[in-house]
Amino acid sequence: MTDPLSQQTIQRLAFVRFLHEQGVAQSAQPEPLSATAILSFQDAVEHFLLLSADHLGVNLPNDVKFLQYWEKLQPKLPAGQELPSKQALSRVNRLRVDLKHHGNIPSSHAITQSKADVTTFFTDATQMIFGVDFRAVDMVDLVTRAETSRLLHEAQTHADNDNIVYAMAGLVLAFEELLDYYTGRIHAPRRSPFSFGKKVPGFKPERDDRNTSTSRHIKALTETSKELQEAMRVISLGIDYARYAQFNVMTPPVRHYMDGSTKIIVAPWHESLTADDYQFARLFVIESALQAARADAVFARLDDHVGTYQRDVDIEIQEWTWTGSADPRD
Repeated sequence: MTDPLSQQTIQRLAFVRFLHEQGVAQSAQPEPLSATAILSFQDAVEHFLLLSADHLGVNLPNDVKFLQYWEKLQPKLPAGQELPSKQALSRVNRLRVDLKHHGNIPSSHAITQSKADVTTFFTDATQMIFGVDFRAVDMVDLVTRAETSRLLHEAQTHADNDNIVYAMAGLVLAFEELLDYYTGRIHAPRRSPFSFGKKVPGFKPERDDRNTSTSRHIKALTETSKELQEAMRVISLGIDYARYAQFNVMTPPVRHYMDGSTKIIVAPWHESLTADDYQFARLFVIESALQAARADAVFARLDDHVGTYQRDVDIEIQEWTWTGSADPRD
């Protein structure tokens, strides 16, 4: 158990932590939506137990029951140690069965207790089996987009130094990069299907025209178009728009200037952002990256279909007449 963890094991641990963090976020929702946290907690624990069996070289029967994991893993654990939290997680499992199979909504107290029990289990068991701190397992290992991952790591360095405003700005940059990549890509002979047109520029009327009704009207239309385009880009990639709205409200705006500099626009309320706010925003960006990655299949199909053509090469486009069931080539 002292051997370095493989990349696959690290990614699977990252997925376990992702499910756990998802459950924590769900537990903070109003009732009855908070009940979904129980399902995420149970999924996280079961993934962890399966990963533990693989890591320890334990052969499990196909029909292994939840509480049997403690018995099956015991012979491979360090001498004198037992897998923790069996009774506590048995309660979580019963809540999950009652919810999923009987429709019984757990109380807010039961959800809070489950969150604490599952967190304690991961804290103790991850160190025991894998020799790492569960809090140090980085969910960024799930992000396949390298540049987005790099910016997430940069944001984390600021969070580690308790500079939450800079950390949140780093998350904004990571999300911007992700969105720009998937909506701004150009595939000959067309733009990304997630772009919804070219990016709408801001409207700046001439000085003498700023107060005319026409200028005000065009400015309002431009701002509305920009916001609608942004919303459509987010939604088309499968990103949760309500969570995006929360992310957008709580994070400080970031501005990019012609000289290459990047500035963070900090209002007084941004300085009251907390580590919990950062964790919510970070989880949102990671979730968004996982959702957006599904668009890679669309880009692969585009590349296969029209990738041999270059945008700067004249392409002969033909117009054929539809002739029903008859073959026009005959």
